[in-house]
Amino acid sequence: MQEIYKQIPQMAKIEQSLQTEFAERRQELEKLQGDIRFEAEKFKRESTTMSQAQKDKLRDKIQGMQKNLAEVGRPLEQEIKARQNQELAKVQGLIIKTIEDIAKDGDFDEVKVKDTTIYFNPKKVTDLSNKVVAAVSKK
Repeated sequence: MQEIYKQIPQMAKIEQSLQTEFAERRQELEKLQGDIRFEAEKFKRESTTMSQAQKDKLRDKIQGMQKNLAEVGRPLEQEIKARQNQELAKVQGLIIKTIEDIAKDGDFDEVKVKDTTIYFNPKKVTDLSNKVVAAVSKK
């Protein structure tokens, strides 16, 4: 199945679609990460000349920014993962339907996933992967 996923154009479309869908929110996170790095470097660079109150204030600011990053970042990653799973489920359904159609048309009695089979004799087995990739790619 992994070979099929790697080769079908639908996977690239899903990747591109998700990149576009979440681009703005990811950019906001990247900006926040950059701001945190900047403030951390500033603290490192200037802490020797700062008063304790200034150090505490900057440290609190950095910690607040990190907390904000976590509060915004985790839900975003969960949302991205959920959307990936939704899209993968659609593609998986399409692949399974295509495999069933090919197996019925080819009069196969059984179809197994190569990745989960411990051993098989390649001389006695028909690999449907290329047929599945070709058929799914047309859909």
